Amino acid sequence: MGLIWWILPAVAGVIGLMLLFAGFGKLAQLKPMAGGGRLFFGVGFLGIAGVVAFAGLNLQTYKRLTYERDVANIKFAAVQGAPDTYKVDVTFSDGQKLLEATGAQPILKGNQFEIGAQVIKFQPVANMLGYDSIYRLDYIEGREAKRFSSDAVTDAQTNGIALTQNPGLDVHALAEKEGPRFGIDAQYGSATYQPMGDGFEYNVNITQDALVARPTEATKGLIQKGTYPGFQSTGGSTQ
Repeated sequence: MGLIWWILPAVAGVIGLMLLFAGFGKLAQLKPMAGGGRLFFGVGFLGIAGVVAFAGLNLQTYKRLTYERDVANIKFAAVQGAPDTYKVDVTFSDGQKLLEATGAQPILKGNQFEIGAQVIKFQPVANMLGYDSIYRLDYIEGREAKRFSSDAVTDAQTNGIALTQNPGLDVHALAEKEGPRFGIDAQYGSATYQPMGDGFEYNVNITQDALVARPTEATKGLIQKGTYPGFQSTGGSTQ
């Protein structure tokens, strides 16, 4: 779809240039009417080429701003005999898996999980040229959904795992200080959270603005079944 926005202005531009040269040729032959007409249409085609080109660039900007990339796949399995305790299997977009330093599968506690990342977002014109937002996964944690009272903030107990180290130059901190000089629009933390349960699976994506965790269809059924006992999805009963 994006290629047409380059083909159309290119064709219009070629036609416009041909008409311009033809017009100048007619003027050189002392044929002002024929030359003027060709010049008029030549300029018109060049104008159309410019308008279409800039419109195409603008539309591609919108396309880039909605571009999503895979970040990770997350699966949970209950630990027998330990309430609200789950083994978490995280597979990153490059195929690598999350393992603790001992090589064991990580464990999270709670009824929700949250995954967060540091994001550096470029200006729309940079998105247009292919410079998408960049991210670095920061952590994944388990927590209780109702960990704050309605009257006052209570201790928010969480347990989590760092997903990255910070070697060398801290680019995120540098972006905060010098970002505008390099076309950076914003730098911030983005996080998403979802219910955590036995057999739950999520696909995590990142847009130009935020992380998004989407449950699989099977997980949607499990969540609904837990929320509304006896719930059956349109595809049949969930197990």
